[in-house]
Amino acid sequence: MRIWYQLMASEKGMNHFVAATQALADKAAAPGTTVEVHGTREGAYGDQYRLFWHYNVREIIRNGLDAGRSGQYDAFVVANSLEPGMVELRETLDIPVVSFMEACCYTACSMGERFALIVPNEKFIPRYREIVYSYGIASRLATIESLTYENTRNFNAAFIDPQQEAVCAAEIIASGRRAVEKGAEVVIAIGAATALMARRGVYEIDGAPLLDSYSLLVKLAEATVGYRALTGTFVSRKRLYQSPPAELSRRAAEIHNITSLLPR
Repeated sequence: MRIWYQLMASEKGMNHFVAATQALADKAAAPGTTVEVHGTREGAYGDQYRLFWHYNVREIIRNGLDAGRSGQYDAFVVANSLEPGMVELRETLDIPVVSFMEACCYTACSMGERFALIVPNEKFIPRYREIVYSYGIASRLATIESLTYENTRNFNAAFIDPQQEAVCAAEIIASGRRAVEKGAEVVIAIGAATALMARRGVYEIDGAPLLDSYSLLVKLAEATVGYRALTGTFVSRKRLYQSPPAELSRRAAEIHNITSLLPR
């Protein structure tokens, strides 16, 4: 089994985070599963603002189309909590497309009644609330707590600097404790924070499970591939994930120069 695992983080600017995520994925993978962790060229700098986030989505869609149409991958993991390209890729690919937020939120609902999110900064709070509400599980969301870092790339140093790591971890734990005090029974940290805590072996805050989200994505991807092998199908082609007609895809590929959409 071969899985394309897509972060939005810059492969250059967040290289230590990308490497740490690869190590977590390798540890989680079952024998016979290869997980290839990829970042992007420019990364997610400023993606709390939708204008900037928009420009990163296209690269992830392009990578997903290339991976899915190559025939070399069994699943594509959107390992970014803002779900960039998730619907677009599910419309187009037959292999399972696994999403960070779906995986974490629905898993959290099976672990406890109410969950919380720890997000990089306050600007993100409305966006993540919107995502959770779209799942129809708003009543299960206890709170969304933010960290004080304004630049998430500060986390990159934490993966090689023990002092910086301790500072970041302390802030994550403090945010988690606030969430538990507000009724959270499961805590989901977003982005580099989840990798940092998993690498430290911290899976609980004041009695509430702290999800090892990036490892969870590997296990869920393996499960979806196995299910598809058993049943011959996975993604629905009704309504939301209905695929565009072949002729429409061909014409759009010519207009927008999307070579991955052309027949092979």
